Amino acid sequence: MDRVILLLFILNQGGPTTIEFHTMEQCKAAEPAIVQAYREMTGNPVLTRCIALALPGK
Repeated sequence: MDRVILLLFILNQGGPTTIEFHTMEQCKAAEPAIVQAYREMTGNPVLTRCIALALPGK
């Protein structure tokens, strides 16, 4: 089972946040708007990366 997540690091704000998507294309399409919104809300630099995780089935 594959899982696509956006890892979001807001610098100077602690650990990462994750946002789950159905596809890598959705993640990459949403990434710029999410980065801009978090940057505007916090005033801090934001680092992101979309990653796919291959998880074992049940």
